[in-house]
Amino acid sequence: MKKITLKDISAAVNKSISTVSKALSDSHEVNRETKKIIQDYARQHHFQSNKLAKSLRTGKSHVIGVIVSTISNSFFSQILEGIEDYLVLTDYSLVIMQSKEHAATELNCIETLYARGVDGIIISPMGDGPNIQLLKTIQDKGCPIVVIDRINNPLNTYKVGVKNLEGAYGAVQHLIEQGRSKILHITGKNIGVVSERLEGYKKCLQDHSIEIQRKYILQFDLQDAAKLETEIKSRLTALLKSNFKPDAIFAATDILTNKLTGILNEMGIRIPQEIALVGFSNSAYSKGFSPPLSCVYQPAKEMGRLGGQKLIEILEMQRKGTHSIYERIELDTELIIRKSSIA
Repeated sequence: MKKITLKDISAAVNKSISTVSKALSDSHEVNRETKKIIQDYARQHHFQSNKLAKSLRTGKSHVIGVIVSTISNSFFSQILEGIEDYLVLTDYSLVIMQSKEHAATELNCIETLYARGVDGIIISPMGDGPNIQLLKTIQDKGCPIVVIDRINNPLNTYKVGVKNLEGAYGAVQHLIEQGRSKILHITGKNIGVVSERLEGYKKCLQDHSIEIQRKYILQFDLQDAAKLETEIKSRLTALLKSNFKPDAIFAATDILTNKLTGILNEMGIRIPQEIALVGFSNSAYSKGFSPPLSCVYQPAKEMGRLGGQKLIEILEMQRKGTHSIYERIELDTELIIRKSSIA
């Protein structure tokens, strides 16, 4: 089948090539009726734009860069699905990179995407570190940035996340309602969302007149996956042998929550009879764990969709020569209770 060109569409609809090009770019310079005629014809005849030629002509790549921690994490894969679901309706394609929770790797991702000439970047940054300043510099040079998930940083842009403090508070409160009071909090270091979740944990204990024990807050470096399980087992073992044996665990991240089910089983600790477990997790298999895993679920796909939408809004505003009024969007989490793991 011969590929049709702008010239072919122009002749068929009796409009200039310039008008056809603008209509296919959804330009506001073409009225709605004409735009529909041209777009319908192009769709019916399977028109595909020459993106390379278009990028050379406009100076735009029509590529969006996305940086997440790890694609294998179900939470981030759901975010990516949401971004893709939105961008598939546009003329933009995606380049996806992984930071692996390493600052140097994240730096390389940012530099690579900017050097490639992406039109914008959607990122879940490690935290409020030196790479945030690089993102600000890139943003000041005209490459828009949208932050998802880890939104506690000084970047002035759209930020899409969840109500982390409230989500953590609800999880800890549920453990307390089940009669647990020696609640261990297992969390990560230097990650943008964990400070709010720690705050929610502490606030819930205070509101229920339970003393906050520093020994019940265990922080781990999530960058080294090989050492993570060993370190968790070591510190849990020491705590269980002391006079401060916990009766529940609240885990702050997907990685920690999902790993803890296996770790506790390997250690011969019965869930929930000896230790109840609840934490943030978007794993599709949480109900298939043994026992089923109670979790704080985040609307990851909606976060991704909103991130994609907001970046396109910024690009449209730039094209029109106007400025966006940025906002911080925090979605509700959902506490999913599987009774056998917490009662």
